[in-house]
Amino acid sequence: MTEVAGKTLADLSWDVVVGAWAQRCATARGAQAVRAHPLFDDPAAARNRVAEISEARQLAASGAALPLGGIADVAGAVARVRKAAALEAAELVAVAETGRALTRLRAHLRGRGEVAPRLAERGHALLDLGHVYLPILDAFDADGRLVDHASDALGPLRRALAAITTQLDRRMEGMLSDERFAPYLQDGYYTQRDDRYVLPIRTDGKGFVRGIVHGTSQSGQTLFIEPDEIVELNNRKKLAECDVADEERRILARFSGWIAEEADGFDAGLAIAETLDVIAAAAVLADDLVASAPVIDDAPRLALLHARHPLMLLAQRRCVANDLELAAGHTLVISGPNAGGKTVALKAAGLAALMARAGLHVVAESGSVVGWFTDVRTDVGDAQSLEHDLSTFTGHIVNLGQMLAAAGPGLLVLIDEIAVGTDPEQGAALAQATLEALATAGATVIVTTHYERLKVLGATDPRFANAAVGYDLARMAPTFKLLPGTPGSSGALAVARRTGLPAGIVERAQAWLGDGGVRVDELLATLVDQRRRLEEERVAVLDELEAVEAERAAAQRTRFDERAEQQVRSRPTLRGARSTGGWRPAASWIRSAASCGAAKLDATAVQARARRIAVVAGEVARREPAPVHRQGGRRDGELVVGAPVIVPSLGGRATIAAPPVRGKVEVQLGRMRALVEVAEVQVDRHRAAQRAARPAPAAEASAATAPPVALVDARGDGRANARTVDTTLDVRGQRADEAVAAVERFIDEGLVTARESLFVVHGHGTGALRTADARTSPVTRGRSLPSGRGLRGRRRHVTVLWLRD
Repeated sequence: MTEVAGKTLADLSWDVVVGAWAQRCATARGAQAVRAHPLFDDPAAARNRVAEISEARQLAASGAALPLGGIADVAGAVARVRKAAALEAAELVAVAETGRALTRLRAHLRGRGEVAPRLAERGHALLDLGHVYLPILDAFDADGRLVDHASDALGPLRRALAAITTQLDRRMEGMLSDERFAPYLQDGYYTQRDDRYVLPIRTDGKGFVRGIVHGTSQSGQTLFIEPDEIVELNNRKKLAECDVADEERRILARFSGWIAEEADGFDAGLAIAETLDVIAAAAVLADDLVASAPVIDDAPRLALLHARHPLMLLAQRRCVANDLELAAGHTLVISGPNAGGKTVALKAAGLAALMARAGLHVVAESGSVVGWFTDVRTDVGDAQSLEHDLSTFTGHIVNLGQMLAAAGPGLLVLIDEIAVGTDPEQGAALAQATLEALATAGATVIVTTHYERLKVLGATDPRFANAAVGYDLARMAPTFKLLPGTPGSSGALAVARRTGLPAGIVERAQAWLGDGGVRVDELLATLVDQRRRLEEERVAVLDELEAVEAERAAAQRTRFDERAEQQVRSRPTLRGARSTGGWRPAASWIRSAASCGAAKLDATAVQARARRIAVVAGEVARREPAPVHRQGGRRDGELVVGAPVIVPSLGGRATIAAPPVRGKVEVQLGRMRALVEVAEVQVDRHRAAQRAARPAPAAEASAATAPPVALVDARGDGRANARTVDTTLDVRGQRADEAVAAVERFIDEGLVTARESLFVVHGHGTGALRTADARTSPVTRGRSLPSGRGLRGRRRHVTVLWLRD
C-alpha cells in the first residue's frame, strides 16, 4: 500500500494529533510506538483497532481502565541476560516490578472477557511471572538493597562483618585516649582511608606512631596512619567485605538467570503491554475529543456527521460541527468568503481519513462513515520554494502534476484554493481541466475555490457537488457552517468593508465590477443566508421536540411517583373502611344471612343491604389505587430452586421452580408455573427465614414437584372453574395473623373485581390458621376449616375454595 506522503502529514498537522496521542500513553514504549508508524495498511486491522478502542473506553467508563502503571522499558536488560550477563540490583528490581505489572494486567483482562473480548484475548498471551518477580522483590528492601534473607549465606556473612566493624570501632575509640597516640593526634577523631581505619597524626609525631601511612591532608600538616595494632583487624574486615560482595554477586547472577529463563515471556509481555498502552491512550484521546467509533467502509467515501477539527478541540478553541458527505470518485467544491471555514472543513475531512487509517475514533457523531483511502494527497498553503526556484503558482502546479500521476480509485485529494497565483480566467480553466481529469481517474476530491467556473461545474456535472460556508448578512460575519448543495459567495467587497478598507475604495471597486456582478454575488450571499436560517430553524425545532419529549418523560415519572405516594397514603384509609363501616358489617350480614337463611329476611331489607354493600365496595375500590410495583432487592445467587419469592406482576407469593436462564426464571404458584423476568422477582426474606428455622414438610416437597393444576371442580356439578394466578392465593409458610389478613384482602379484592371463584392454598401445619380463622375472620367466624379440597362457602357472588397442599 502507498505510504502517505510527508507533505500530506505536514499540511494536515498530523504530528499534532500523534503528539497528543503519545502524551496520553502510560509507557515510553507505547509513546514510541505511536510516533513511529500508527497507520494501518489493512482495513480489517483498522476496524479491529476501532473496536478495541471502544472496549477500552467502556472499561474506563466503568471504572476498570487498563492498569498500565509500573511497566518500564526493560527490553535492554532482558536482552543482556539472554547473553548470560548479570544485572545490577536496580535493573533486577525494575524487571521484577515490570513482571508484577504485566501479571496484574493479565489478571485484570482475564476477568473482563465479556465486556472487552478483544482486549481479553490479547491478555491471554500474557504469562503469570509470579515465580520470577516475587522472590526477586522479596529479596530487596525499599531502597533497592539486598536483604539478609536473600540467601542462606548472606545474613551470617553480613553479621560477621558487622562484628568485626564493631570491634574495630571499639579499638579506635580506645586509641583516641591512649597515651601512646593521644599526644600526637591532630584532632580527637578517627576516620577511614581506602576502606581502612586510620588516625589523624600530626606530621611531627610521625616517628612516634608506628603504622601504615594512607595519605596526608591538603595542608600537609596531617598524616593518616593505620596503627600496627589494627592492621590485622582491618585485613579481616576487608576479607569479610569481599565475602559479602561475592555472595551478593552470586545472588544477582542467580536472579538474572531466572529472568533469562523467562526472557521470551518478558519480551512478549512488553510487546502486548505496548499495544494495550497505544489502545488505552487512543481511548483517552477519544474521550477528550468526544470522538466516536467510525464505520470504516471499503469504498473510499465520506459521510461525517457533526464533524469537528480535532486540532481546534485540542487547542480548546471554538469549533463549529459540520456534516460532510462525499461519494467515492466524486468531487466536492467548497466556496464562500475568506476566513469562513473552508480550509478547516477540508482539513477536518483529511484528518478523519488519516484517523481511520490509524484505527482511531473520529471527531464526529456516532454513525459516521469513513471509507478506506489508500493514499491522501494535499495541496494546502503557499507552495513557493526559494531552494527549488518555485513561485506560488509553479509550486501548486508541481503538486497537481504529482496528484494526477497518482490518481485512481482510493486516492483522496485535498486542494485548498486550486490554481491560484495566476490569471483568474486561465487559472479557472486549468482548475476545471485538472478536476475533471481527477474525476475521470476515479479519485475522491475536496477542493476550495472562489472560481465561478468551478461553482457552475458543481451544478452541472453529476460527478461534482457544491457546498458553501455560511455567512450572516445581518452581522456581516461568517458562521463557519458548511451548507451542502449550494455555491457560496466570495463576498470580497463585504469582507473588505468589515475589515476596515476605506469605503471609497470599496465603492470604486463595486463600480468597476458592474451591477451584474454585484447582483450575482449578492444573490449567492442571500441564498446561503436563507439556507443558514432554515438550518437554524430546523435545529431549533429539533431542540424544542427534544425538550418536549424530556418534559413528557419527566411528567410520566412524576405521575408514577404521585401514584405510588397516593397508594401509601390510601392504605390507612382503606384499612379504616374495612375495619369500621366497610367490609366487616357487610361480611357480618352475609354470615347472618347464611345462618338464618335468606328466606327469613324481608326482600326490602335484602335489597337495602345489597345496595349498602355495593356503595361500600365502590367507595373502597375508588380509594384504593392500582398497585404500583417497584423492583425489590434481590441477589441472583438467592434465586435457587425452592427459594420463596414475591412476584408483584402475578399478585402473589411463589417459589423458584428452575434456575434463571437468560434473564428469566420459572416460578411456581401452588401447582401453577409461570416464566417471568428476573427483574420482576423479589426474594421473600421473611419466608426464607421461617423455612431456615424449621425443616421443610414432606408435603411441600411433594407439592413442588407435583404437576400443575389449572382447573378445579368448584360447584360439584361437574363444571370446572378456571384457576389462574389472579384467582389463587398461597398462604403456606405464613404466620396465622399474616395469613388471615392476606385472606381478607384477597376476598375483598375478589368482591370488588366480581370474581366468581377464589382459591386459597394452605399447608398441613398445626391448625393455627384454622383456630385464628375461626376466631377473627369476618367471613368464616364460627365455622371450622375443612380439610382437603372442597367448597368453603358461597357468599353472594364469590366462592372461596381452600386447597390443602
